[in-house]
Amino acid sequence: MFKFFDDRATLIAEIGGNHEGSINKAKDLMFEAAENGADIIKFQSYSGPGLVNKSLRPDRFEHFEGFMLSDDQWIDLAETAVKNNIHFSSSLWEEKYFNLLDKYISLHKVGSGDLNNFLMIKKLISTKKPLVLSSAMSSNDQLKVMYDFVLAEDPNIIKENRLGILQCTAMYDNPSFHNVHLSVLKTFKDQFDCMIGFSNHAVGINPSIMALALGAQIIEFHYTSSKDAAFRDHKLSFNAADLKYVAQFNREVMDMHGDSCKKIHYDEQENTKEFRRGIFLKSNLKKGSIINHDNLTFLRPEEGISMWDLNKVIGKKLRVDVSALEPLSFEFLD
Repeated sequence: MFKFFDDRATLIAEIGGNHEGSINKAKDLMFEAAENGADIIKFQSYSGPGLVNKSLRPDRFEHFEGFMLSDDQWIDLAETAVKNNIHFSSSLWEEKYFNLLDKYISLHKVGSGDLNNFLMIKKLISTKKPLVLSSAMSSNDQLKVMYDFVLAEDPNIIKENRLGILQCTAMYDNPSFHNVHLSVLKTFKDQFDCMIGFSNHAVGINPSIMALALGAQIIEFHYTSSKDAAFRDHKLSFNAADLKYVAQFNREVMDMHGDSCKKIHYDEQENTKEFRRGIFLKSNLKKGSIINHDNLTFLRPEEGISMWDLNKVIGKKLRVDVSALEPLSFEFLD
């Protein structure tokens, strides 16, 4: 079973409908995303009749019909993934696909459109596999209802670290970074005791980079080999170069967070001496002289007495003769 990482975020490449009904394209995108750093390769399994009311939305019905794969193609795709050690996933938009594909799926992802599909989510929970929920078009109160439902169905899902919730804004027609609202990540961290992440629907990689910097533990993104293709999801998708960059940043970001306690790091110790100033005499002074500001100069390196201890030097009497620019010692002072 797939487990979320402790030392970096899980990267989910959403092929979605970017294969546009081509099994060969689906495989190509799957291999390309895996090779460039994705941890999970995810699709969407649906049929027109199982998803859309044809009499009310005939255009959407035709759209989904055109992007369908056959049952045999889904099995071929899933088995190809498993055979090549690729973590396969697909959002399952109807029970038929649950029965067809669950045994191949490493992680179950619920798209925002099905966030209130309690019947399907109950089936997904029953598998005891990691479950990730997207939150577009929902309020905190609605998310709390689903969160409580999940915990009631599987009381161990939090303890076993198998639940994630993603900040997401459904903005396919205006995929602008202005609408990603990444401050919600902190709200989620305070409200939900589970993995928190971000599902990107904006053009470019900056929102995902920002989400990682804010501590996102899961990043989902659409993936394509051609951002110029006609279908709208392509323009807001990552390509290979984008994914490589984000994957590299993801490997480094936790190290960048480092230690929350501010202290002098081991590698800084030598620099501290070289960059900070010590206290030195401007000119030679005899034993018995009283030190004042006019006698002193403050120079690198921090040899002898540091400027941190300036108040311990001013007004003190010299016990010995001291030369100009000689490192001072408290043993010289009376």
